[in-house]
Amino acid sequence: MKITLAQAINLLSSLHKKVGELQGEFFNVHVIEVPKGETYTPYEITVEAVLQQLSEVQRDILELKEIIQQANLSNLVEWDGSSISMIRAIETAKQLRERLDLLKTLANTKKREYNVHHHSGAIMEQIALFDPAEFKKKADKLTRQVELLSSRIDKVNYTVEIEVPLANKYLEA
Repeated sequence: MKITLAQAINLLSSLHKKVGELQGEFFNVHVIEVPKGETYTPYEITVEAVLQQLSEVQRDILELKEIIQQANLSNLVEWDGSSISMIRAIETAKQLRERLDLLKTLANTKKREYNVHHHSGAIMEQIALFDPAEFKKKADKLTRQVELLSSRIDKVNYTVEIEVPLANKYLEA
């Protein structure tokens, strides 16, 4: 079945949630507590059945991750004057967001600030060793760059279709 890369990513997220649900179900059905000597009715699903389902979903996750990674490697995004793989684009966007967080910290720093030490009562002056306004400009510029790269990644995610054989199992009604 052909689906978009974005649908494959959503399916992967759904499968990870399913693993969590199955692990929870495992802990719900692996023991039963009854008064000593009393009979009990076994759960409708067995531990073995839950473990089997869990293994199947985990295999499907591995297959789907491989398909997504192959698509991310073979599809390109225009960035910084060249074509780069989606893998590189995604990692670049992550790094740029991390850098943006640092720049925003600098941009929000006060040029001069006074603090009173609680124990001694001494007044301390904190002085920024840079110009926060300059880092505000850099952060604004980097924000626009990150948004541009993200939109190019999204364009590929929503336009590229990939063959995902296991999709029928989870997506068809």
